[in-house]
Amino acid sequence: MLSQRFTSRLTKRAVPPRRCSRPRIEGLEDRLVLYSTLGAQWVYASRITYSFVPDGANIGGYSSSLYATLNAKYPTATWQLQFQKAAAVWQAVAGINLCQVGDDGSTLGAYGNQQGDSRFGDIRISAVPQSSGTLAICLTPPPVNGGSEAGDLIFNSTSNWGINTNYDLETVAIHEFGHALGLDHSAITTACMYAYFNGFKQSLTTDDINGIQSIWGSGKTDIFNSNGQSNGVYTSAPNISGYLNSTTAQAAIPNLSITKTGQSEWFAVTVPANTTGTFVTTVQSTNLSIFSPKLQVLSTSMALLGSATSSDYGATVSVSLSGVRAGTTYYVRVSGNTAGNPFGGYGLLVNFGSQAQSPIAPPNTTVAWAASQGGGSESEGHDLVSIGNFTSYGDALEVSTAGVRMRAVTHPAAVPSAIAGQTAVSTSAIDPGFWTAHAVAKVGRTDRASTPSLPIVHSAGRRVSHAFDAAIAAWKGRGLIDWADA
Repeated sequence: MLSQRFTSRLTKRAVPPRRCSRPRIEGLEDRLVLYSTLGAQWVYASRITYSFVPDGANIGGYSSSLYATLNAKYPTATWQLQFQKAAAVWQAVAGINLCQVGDDGSTLGAYGNQQGDSRFGDIRISAVPQSSGTLAICLTPPPVNGGSEAGDLIFNSTSNWGINTNYDLETVAIHEFGHALGLDHSAITTACMYAYFNGFKQSLTTDDINGIQSIWGSGKTDIFNSNGQSNGVYTSAPNISGYLNSTTAQAAIPNLSITKTGQSEWFAVTVPANTTGTFVTTVQSTNLSIFSPKLQVLSTSMALLGSATSSDYGATVSVSLSGVRAGTTYYVRVSGNTAGNPFGGYGLLVNFGSQAQSPIAPPNTTVAWAASQGGGSESEGHDLVSIGNFTSYGDALEVSTAGVRMRAVTHPAAVPSAIAGQTAVSTSAIDPGFWTAHAVAKVGRTDRASTPSLPIVHSAGRRVSHAFDAAIAAWKGRGLIDWADA
């Protein structure tokens, strides 16, 4: 089985993974350290793409097996929906648009654009075997990593993935997308960005929201809802007839957005003289965002003439009316479908002509490859993660030690001297009595037969705390404890 390795950027020696880039534990108490950020983010927020890596793609000499791993338990559409929902919770509260695109299976970290590479998403999602207890790795976004690997997510193909059960795929995907969007770990145990998996978390906490908005701001309003303007009701609907091309009788308005719960955008349009008698209006989020659109066309007397909706995460819906007459005004209402993702960017297309109308092209978000900038100061440094022959800056999400059985590698009597260099909080979080209060380890593999008298260490019934999890991580990183056999 593949085992990833974390390496200090300063000493180049193996060290346990850091759990937060800011000071995490002070003295002997568990501080409520708020969100922290990685000091890394994408150049263009208008369209950050993600893709699912096909099986067989090379990751450090290993083959990705994302589809084989998850298709063994769920239909493809079902498990991909968990990632779509995870991306949507961040898009809903931040000034970004996320968009799912295809992936050609190129090698992870292939030379190419840092953002906007046409071969695959900015954030690529894959899976390979990893060490026990690790659920997923996120490679730090740019400029910390400067190549195409920036922001990529690598899930553990040996984990027992579930939906609304351990290990909940959406929960882990939310956490990993948070890293890919620039967030570091939080010491608040209820936050999605807490450093360890300790239960289902399918909605963001205030701490998560404050963190992501510190990087990207809140949802960006469009030109019809800024500078004192608003089109939230039909009586304030702008007439967009001026956008119509006088020859084609078509209009395309990009960069529109729904950013608030229950928000609608209203537009009025008057049929031009060169109409063919057909009126087609389209809302497009396909290739622009993961917004799920709802479209209604109404008369001036508010009679509903046609509607279309989609719960897909990124879709295009249209309403077509025939027999329209020049000079007649119609209302167009756009909102989000709560059965999918009701927030995000979209474009509006209107066609009174005879020619087919092309979709709105995505914005240009191309950022060329650049040298990785790595860490800054010691407190803001970034860990190196190695998978096979591939090395990059990144971090891993591990299972919380709360309720997890672990095995002492050495006898408890030897432990205090073995961790002489550790902080006081480590020794206080795992007191000597805790080591000896549990049953003898079960020998589940022949390589453990020589240590049958070593105790099982687990934290069932203990209060979950950042100090406890950090201490376990420090001891595990020094080879004093390990995951116990089931």
